[in-house]
Amino acid sequence: MSISDYSSHFPHHPDLNLARGAKFSEKDEVQVWERFIAGDDESLIFIYRKYADVLYRYGKQFTSRSELISDCIQELFYNLLDKRHNLSQAKSVKGYLMSAFKRKLVRYIKKEGKLELEENAFHIVLSEKSLPISQALGKKELSFIQQRLNNLPVAQREVLLLHYYEGLSYAEIADIMDIKVRSARALTYRALDTLSKELGPYKKSFYIVLLSSILYR
Repeated sequence: MSISDYSSHFPHHPDLNLARGAKFSEKDEVQVWERFIAGDDESLIFIYRKYADVLYRYGKQFTSRSELISDCIQELFYNLLDKRHNLSQAKSVKGYLMSAFKRKLVRYIKKEGKLELEENAFHIVLSEKSLPISQALGKKELSFIQQRLNNLPVAQREVLLLHYYEGLSYAEIADIMDIKVRSARALTYRALDTLSKELGPYKKSFYIVLLSSILYR
């Protein structure tokens, strides 16, 4: 599901009267957030269009129920509208949204039973296309590294993806995963240590891959 699918529903909120074609060019996100709190609805649309797909992809790691994920995303943004005057400045809009969205989604899942992550939750995919030409790796090499990555425990895969793919800090990851900052660092270091030991001759290639081609679905 693409962001356009959400957009067809979200702007129906009665309090959201805005131009869908509104554009924000290179605006600082914190300033956009502050403008939203001050009453600018277009700022929220900028945030929504930028992060709805990020939230949807993250939600797919916890459940395959697309409708539930979409409902939680819409509810999250409706809540922001309703509570905007009680919101405070956000150091990281992305981190705030992912943390609030995960809490909401997990709460709904637990209402209906025990949270059990999908078998392929935080499954890591390596993309050969995104590697620099000078660092091209063979399919066998990429497949070996990808397999070792996906042998890691789910929590370690999650922290690697949030840090290296989503670009979040350890403090933001700790808030999202409801753990201490030092635990987020420890999970990352443990994962890298395990991979360092298991990758053997592919160790150097792994670090190139980690920074340039790591994806998840």
